[in-house]
Amino acid sequence: MKIQVIKKIVFLLFITTSAFASAGGDLNQSIRLFIGDKTIDSRYTIQEEYLYSGELLNHFYLGRMFQPAWIRNNTLTQNGYDLLNYIRQVDKHGLEPLDYHLVLIEKLVEQARSIVPMSTEEMMHVDVLLTDAFIILGSQLYYGKVDPSKEGVNWNMERKAAEHRIDQKLEQALLKNDIAHSLDSLAPRYSSYWMMHKELDFFLGLNKQVWPEIRILETIHPGDSGIVIPMLRQRMIMLRYSLTDSISLNYDEEFVNQIKLLQSDWGLNADGVIGDGTMAAINSDPGKLVGQLKVNMERFRWLPVQLTEKYIIVNIANQRLDFIDRTDTLLSMRAIVGTNYRKTPVFGAKMTYLVFSPTWTVPSTILKEDVIPQLLKGPGYLKQKDMILLRFDGSQIAYNDINWSKISVDNFPYMVQQNPGPQNSLGRVKFMFPNSYDVYIHDTPSKGVFTKDDRAVSSGCIRAESPYDLALLLLSDMPEWTPEVIRKAMQQKKEKKVVLKTPVDVVVIYLTAWTDGEGRVQFRKDLYERDELLLKALNQKPEGIRDAGYPI
Repeated sequence: MKIQVIKKIVFLLFITTSAFASAGGDLNQSIRLFIGDKTIDSRYTIQEEYLYSGELLNHFYLGRMFQPAWIRNNTLTQNGYDLLNYIRQVDKHGLEPLDYHLVLIEKLVEQARSIVPMSTEEMMHVDVLLTDAFIILGSQLYYGKVDPSKEGVNWNMERKAAEHRIDQKLEQALLKNDIAHSLDSLAPRYSSYWMMHKELDFFLGLNKQVWPEIRILETIHPGDSGIVIPMLRQRMIMLRYSLTDSISLNYDEEFVNQIKLLQSDWGLNADGVIGDGTMAAINSDPGKLVGQLKVNMERFRWLPVQLTEKYIIVNIANQRLDFIDRTDTLLSMRAIVGTNYRKTPVFGAKMTYLVFSPTWTVPSTILKEDVIPQLLKGPGYLKQKDMILLRFDGSQIAYNDINWSKISVDNFPYMVQQNPGPQNSLGRVKFMFPNSYDVYIHDTPSKGVFTKDDRAVSSGCIRAESPYDLALLLLSDMPEWTPEVIRKAMQQKKEKKVVLKTPVDVVVIYLTAWTDGEGRVQFRKDLYERDELLLKALNQKPEGIRDAGYPI
């Protein structure tokens, strides 16, 4: 309340200062009256259109003593035209140009080109609308349009630090006459984001073309021929795969190689065989791909400004784990992630230790749903899985010492632990980055799953295809942990905890589209069916902005 009183006093002082009023002119006075005329808890509106930046709009014009930002000598400045042009093309960022008052600004600016010039009020409207557009657009490029803690997007990553006062960023941009670059600098710095920016432009253009579904009667193998081959070839050319424009009916080597590349781009088994999965990729509606790129560019805007120099990244949708050092990928492997029923969460944490030859204490959900029903049938399950029963104080209890007639899934006052060994569910090593989800990376005895395209079969934890190689990298700065010592530690009957000399950040994300190190756009199946919900939220009108200390 005190802040509001102070603002009112400052506003009244400005109104009664005749020297400033005469120097500022009618436009200054019009802006001053507009800014000061908003009641507490109300929103600014212009021609029945809501403004979004609220408090920041007030701070911006108060800081420049209500001088116009975009109008000079009753004319829109080059900065104004630069912002207007940026808004027109903001769909390449996966954002909606109409969110930034484009129609109303265009109408007023077009009117300025007519015989009758804009009135002072109309010039004020243009100036304030452009300011509001810059602030909301800058905020959305930096933080994202959708709040990931809402809309059911299941994104639990720590938010970006509020480093930018967008109103101050705008003032600097106006002084430097550098609107476009200033807005670009607020967008994510990741190279993949900017390559997606170009890819989105391509797919927006592709979405304007006719895109009929192509059907095949049976699976096509290398060396086959058929009348559908030329249609498939033309479709691949439209998707920018390097093929000669030919009417050949033969599925030749050139075509096979490009189909393998497409399969790789879609996370499919790159065998050159054209089946249902490959046809689904070829027939993908460009409009759907536009939406897929849009939601994943938004996810990039949710990421920290910059990840640490060395980190492990697990992309749930890609079902892969990568160990990154600056711009180099030191290790890349297939991963097994959570099912749609037991999803792997999106979050970040720091890996601090690993455990060789681990025991496995069965988590409560798996205990209730999978293990207790088996234990109620008899003791055979414990022997089969090499498990033991424990009291909560850690002491062991025999199966026959328990009155099983009083046991149920909701009444089980014990723990179940699996001993180290070849069938231990955690395999030979687990990698720990303590977090509230009790999720970690581990080995697995079920190696066959790694050969499949769909590897979303875990209960939430992440299973690594090459755990020995990962352990070797993590312990590379600890000379005592030679390859031989590591292999031996993975074969013990008692677990061994090793604290890392250099902790490593682990980032578990969910991206269904991105560009790889070679600049190739990658698309993946939306395993957890999250894209549509996020796209719906992106397509809604913005409610306001989030900025350092100045929420709407």
